[in-house]
Amino acid sequence: MRSARAAADEKTWLYQPDSGERHDFVRARLKRTQPPATPDDLAGCLVTGDGEPPVTCLPDLDRPLGQRWASLATVTLEPATRTARILDGTPADIGSRDWRILTAG
Repeated sequence: MRSARAAADEKTWLYQPDSGERHDFVRARLKRTQPPATPDDLAGCLVTGDGEPPVTCLPDLDRPLGQRWASLATVTLEPATRTARILDGTPADIGSRDWRILTAG
């Protein structure tokens, strides 16, 4: 949920105008379904379609340069195992690309 005034060092609505909508959408979707059991199950939770907040942001090539927003990576963090998984692409690319897995020593 967006507050009227940005906290110290927080970006303003100009830089994240729909973050609250995306957050609320994912929370509501998770309440209706089982949480993803593995990182590969995230696509069902994060891939969005027409009329839904753009959780997975695909570039709109009809827009001018500088307004073709796109998700560049998908990242999961697993604090219990000190593991980060990075996918070069959006959640829509899950299953078609390999995760890069980093584990803290």
